[in-house]
Amino acid sequence: MLGVREGNRVTTNNRLAIVVGGGPAPGINSVIGAATIRARLEGVEVLGIEDGFEWIMQGNVEHVKPLTIDAVSRIHFRGGCHIGISRANPTTSPQALENTVISLLRLNVSDLVTIGGDDTAFSAIKVEEKAAGRIRVAHVPKSIDNDLDLPPSVDTFGYQTARHEGVEILKNLMVDARTTSRWYYVISIWWTRWWALTSSGSRASGATAWR
Repeated sequence: MLGVREGNRVTTNNRLAIVVGGGPAPGINSVIGAATIRARLEGVEVLGIEDGFEWIMQGNVEHVKPLTIDAVSRIHFRGGCHIGISRANPTTSPQALENTVISLLRLNVSDLVTIGGDDTAFSAIKVEEKAAGRIRVAHVPKSIDNDLDLPPSVDTFGYQTARHEGVEILKNLMVDARTTSRWYYVISIWWTRWWALTSSGSRASGATAWR
């Protein structure tokens, strides 16, 4: 059961907030839905923080939506992000970080689930530190490039789906190239310093990759 500690007493009259940072990735809505359903079954209210940290880091608490089981039970069939997403980073200034924590407390949030890559993971750490025990934070690692420092056998969610879709696109383009007697196409694929999506996708499809 989710709970917030008040002195030596743990209360269960609490509220969970979900925020998504970074860029799009397959599976975001599945995570939002799973977290919401689990919390609601435990009797916990759930708020979706719209557009990542964009508004709450400015002290604006108007951009939120209640999440219910009925509202999220089929969102995993849709792409994108049910509550919006942004790359706004509350750790860019002490004031933005303080605004974020104060905004969450104004919304009576005692537990926070963050979904995102390395920047969002770092933001989650700093929010929990700044909250000083008033807000508990759990982070779900999301990245299509698998560039978080997780155990070798653990992928970030979104990576395998993005890789599979990329391979299918590359395979089709290779057939088109042969069909039209064009011996090469130049394809640009998103990559970070880890280069996981580009390298694994090109190897799986038989394409040649350059950095």
